[in-house]
This record gives sequence, C-alpha cells and structure tokens, in this order.
Amino acid sequence: MKKAIVVASFGCSIKDSRERYIETIENAVKGKYKNIDCFRVFTSEIIRRKMKREENLDIHNMKSCLQKLKEENYTHVYVSVTHVVPGFEYEKVLRAVNEYKDSFEEIKTARTFLDDHMGEDEINVIKSYIKTDLNDDEAVILVGHGTGHEAHKYYEQIEKLLRMDTSNIHIANIEGNPYIDDIMDKLKAEKYKKIYLYPLLIVSGDHALNDIGSDDVESIKSKIAANGINVEMFFTGLGENENAVNLFVGRLNEILTV
Repeated sequence: MKKAIVVASFGCSIKDSRERYIETIENAVKGKYKNIDCFRVFTSEIIRRKMKREENLDIHNMKSCLQKLKEENYTHVYVSVTHVVPGFEYEKVLRAVNEYKDSFEEIKTARTFLDDHMGEDEINVIKSYIKTDLNDDEAVILVGHGTGHEAHKYYEQIEKLLRMDTSNIHIANIEGNPYIDDIMDKLKAEKYKKIYLYPLLIVSGDHALNDIGSDDVESIKSKIAANGINVEMFFTGLGENENAVNLFVGRLNEILTV
C-alpha cells in the first residue's frame, strides 16, 4: 500500500499570498499526516502558466498529478480541496478523479468549504474570521468570488444561515448576484455608519487588492465610501484562519480510510 494526499487549490501567482494562505493549509495537512506523501495541485491553468512564465515553476494540474502518482505506483489517493464552493474548478478535480478511478485501489475527494452539508461548523469558522461585536449602525460584508455555476447558490444560503442570529452580516460577490450595487439601497436603508469588508476567499490576492479593497472608483470599498458610509477593509483570507484550516484538515480526515 502506497498512499498520497493531493491538496488541490485554485492557485495564486503572488508568492507572498501563496505562502500566507495556500501553504498554511498545505503545511497543516503535512503536519497532521506526516507519514503520507503530499502533493500540490493548482486547478487554474492561467495561474499555472503565469507561474511558469514569471517564476519558472511547474505546478501540476489534477490530471498531471494523478498521472504522476499512477506512474509512481501509488495505490490510495486522497484529494483535499481548498475551494469555497463546488463550482467549475471543483468539477475539474472530480473529472480527473473519475478518469483515473481505475488506476488506484482507492481514490476519494473531500468536500469544499460550502456545500449542501454546511451548517454550524462553517458558521462558526466564519464568525471566528470576522468582527462579530457589532453596533446597530455597523455591518460586515463578506465578499465572495461568485460563479456562473449552480454552486453560486451557496453564497445566498450561507448568508441566510449567518443572518439567523446576526442580521447585520451581508454577502456581495465580485462576479454574480448580488453585486455590491444590488445591496447598496439595503445598506443605506439600514443607516449603517461603518462597514467592515472581508474577502470570503481562501486567498487574499488580486481580487482583494484590486476588486474589493483598492482606491479605484469601481472597487467595492470605493463604492461603499461614495455613498457616505465609513468602510474598513481587512486584507485577509480564510487560508490563514486557524479554524478554517482545521476544517479543511477535517474534511480530509472524513475521507481517509486507511
């Protein structure tokens, strides 16, 4: 029996952010399962090409990694994913796993952060990640990436779960409803004086720096400020939150059977 763990992430081309978020999760997995070989996969082909071009780094995609594991005679493969929702990038992982399912005695894929089974654990992770001692005139906005995939529904679902006991938590997305413009009237109607912005992302990279928290007039932070609301941006990501990291390690533990 020869076992392998694959940690599959979307990827990040910013070295510091990659180390701060993705490697934190990878290192936690390696620390938990010291006796199992661990491999990195980035599902974004754009990120992989950029890293090759700018850093001369060759990062596996899911298919090339499984081919390598097959050639090196691994028998049991367990895939941990760091994606927020089970969208298009997660489907890349599942397709490759399905293609190689007959190449190993066992191959399993863990769950994403949000999915049909989300509940108290995910809520507690998010609450540990954001400011929760809010005044009535303060709010938190979690900014997700968004997707054209049906998995986009999980952003709305987690917002409903969070708002069951904290009504001044909102979700907006970079790509997909609700955009910040879609909820601006609601924010003004609530007469918020201050809003705290958090990326609902594993990595605080390009999107956090540019689309969410930059001084560009089209950024989410600038659009809120333009409506007379004080806004504070937190340049952080779930990948450096200890509870989120532990949740991803726990997801892997759910599928490990040997």
